Amino acid sequence: MKTNWRLGLLLLILVLGTVLSACGSNKTADSGDAKNNTTAGETNTSKEPESKPAEPQILNWIIASELPTADSVKSYDTLSSSQIEIFAEGLYKIDGDNQTVPVLATGDPVISEDGLTYSITLRDGLKWPNGDPLTAKDFVFAWRRLFNPETAAQNASTYFNIKNAQAINEGNQPVEELGIEAVSDTELKITLEYPDTYFTASLSSVNLFPQNEAFVTSKGEAYGTNSENTLGNGPFVLTDWDGTGLNWVYVKNEQYWDKDNIKLDKINIQVVKEVGTGINLYESGAVDVASLSGEYISQYINDPEYLSVLTLTASNLELGISSNKYLQNENFRKALSLVINREELVNNVLIDGSKPLTGIVPKGIAVNPDTGTDFSDEAGALVVTNVEEGQKHWELAKQELGTDKIKLELITSDTDTAKKTGQYLQSQLETNLPGVTIELSNVPAKVRFEKMMSYKFDLALGGWTGDFDPVSYLNLFFSTYEHNHAVYQDATYDALITKIKTEDATDPQTRWKDLQEAQKFVLDKAVVAPLYQGASNYLVKSKVKGIITHNLGTPLEITRAYLE
Repeated sequence: MKTNWRLGLLLLILVLGTVLSACGSNKTADSGDAKNNTTAGETNTSKEPESKPAEPQILNWIIASELPTADSVKSYDTLSSSQIEIFAEGLYKIDGDNQTVPVLATGDPVISEDGLTYSITLRDGLKWPNGDPLTAKDFVFAWRRLFNPETAAQNASTYFNIKNAQAINEGNQPVEELGIEAVSDTELKITLEYPDTYFTASLSSVNLFPQNEAFVTSKGEAYGTNSENTLGNGPFVLTDWDGTGLNWVYVKNEQYWDKDNIKLDKINIQVVKEVGTGINLYESGAVDVASLSGEYISQYINDPEYLSVLTLTASNLELGISSNKYLQNENFRKALSLVINREELVNNVLIDGSKPLTGIVPKGIAVNPDTGTDFSDEAGALVVTNVEEGQKHWELAKQELGTDKIKLELITSDTDTAKKTGQYLQSQLETNLPGVTIELSNVPAKVRFEKMMSYKFDLALGGWTGDFDPVSYLNLFFSTYEHNHAVYQDATYDALITKIKTEDATDPQTRWKDLQEAQKFVLDKAVVAPLYQGASNYLVKSKVKGIITHNLGTPLEITRAYLE
């Protein structure tokens, strides 16, 4: 999270890596073309060559971390979403042209005049891999489960625009009062609390995928913890995943509604955390993709199999404000952010096409509805490097806190890129702020997520891929939002975000101004230290065709890929 469509308002880019379908004229990346590189707001448009699929159709793919969950309702990170989208899908998806197109739905929603009611028709004859019919009731079940407080779904508040969702999630109304109704097996009726320009796009989100009630109920708490306890409805079926291992497999779903357009028979997934290891596997022919970072990019940048995608992921130094008394001091927070040289980080450490992040909202997510100016460009550089100014704030902080020595733990994932970023931040903070000591903790992604969601940490290297519009990034600092890891609370900021989500819904220019004001407000308080807008870099075998690139969410879509 993670799209369009703009319904005439904002040009946004994509959802948490939605799956491919046969609908629409999807743009594909021919991995044999050295000019496949894309930038924010663009989708690769290389044309597939006329060719014959090779036999057998088995793709060997690698990813950087273990799978946290296979439960679409409980998914809260882009890694889980990217995998769930291979074996499950929803009513709509974002295609290669960044348009919202129907998948399980037969067409666009019929929207009431007041913008509060959406009527959607499903395809006939949909089935789960076990042969059960897939009906509108499966959406009702999944959505009720999403908001049921017993589920503890961490992304539930993202969809509080659905009628009674918040009240249900807070335990004040029964789940039966949720604004979704199965009018028949193929007819869904959805009711909102207030008009939402981006609601159709949000229906492509992983959290709103259907679930098989009988299967999920029979598995109880074990649902989504391994392949035997998981059931999807997408192009492939998840197999051979024990819940913690570094390998799993996807096999073609013979019950899938569009199976004739799925060319791959199997996808073998392997977790490879070290970039060098992945490249060795790639060069040996053991895998069809390898991730690139740092010095490896310069080695392969002219290789015809090199592919780069500037994503809409914002990488941040997150501050455990609620759990660390020192970080509750605004001068100390400002000092931390001011002494980090983001240009040096992306150009000399990451060296992967990433760009310095000058605000909370990355470049390419939205444009001014009147002028067409990008949100980030209009905001200007709200985050800068100024070591001298940072040291002044450090001196003030020491006086206010009554200490000249502070030790903080920085949690990062255990991937190459995360480790290098952590080491760089450690050097910057300790060198420029004498008396500050940074202890690094490199852990698996799942452990990092858990620590951040416990709200008890000092510093963490986090990232966020928003969905649909700038508020999905700014919402991270709303007092009751699950992913407000700092547990930052400010009544003025909360009121502004609430206004953006409700009152501003029918006034795009006022909404735009309020979005800009909200970003400036939270950065003036140094609640987070934005670092960089990420890029994803790969080597992809030239025999692999039909891949779609996305800027927001999963950079590479592989469900419609095939081997030439």
